[in-house]
Amino acid sequence: MNQKFVNSYVVFDTETTGLKDQFDKIIEIGALKVIDGEIVAEYNVLINPEIPIPEIITNITGITDDMIKTQKTIEEVLPEFLEFIEDLPLIAHNAPFDMGFINTNLIRIGKNILTNPVMDTVDLARIYIPRAYNYKLETLKNYFKLDFGSHRSVDDCKTTNYIYQECKKRAMEFVS
Repeated sequence: MNQKFVNSYVVFDTETTGLKDQFDKIIEIGALKVIDGEIVAEYNVLINPEIPIPEIITNITGITDDMIKTQKTIEEVLPEFLEFIEDLPLIAHNAPFDMGFINTNLIRIGKNILTNPVMDTVDLARIYIPRAYNYKLETLKNYFKLDFGSHRSVDDCKTTNYIYQECKKRAMEFVS
């Protein structure tokens, strides 16, 4: 595969009330801005979904209704997120999921969908980390013995960034 790796990008992740972008809501967005291979900024915000968070989601993420009840809504947060990501390439683990939620919400608030280039670390890991048991973020985190947390946006961004960097390194080894 001829994947074009980049040195400047934004890794991002969402936590949501469920799996369907047409019905469920974003409750957290996290992002890391990487310029020339160095993390230069972090973005992390809890979001009031204006609906109760299902118990199963609280059990997975640790995000409770009390934590989000006074937070900004997605309508207030998305413009900040767009400013943070600029026109940089985006990297996410299972990118169609996160992009679906972001773009569905952008349309809902009357904005254009994102046109940034997007790379999915699931696809990259399947190519460059062929010995992994599966390509879930938690599995890859354990495969690399990373000690970041899980199911919170910035922690998942840190894991995703590590996976991206590892795939990039392995791709360069294939070339040399």
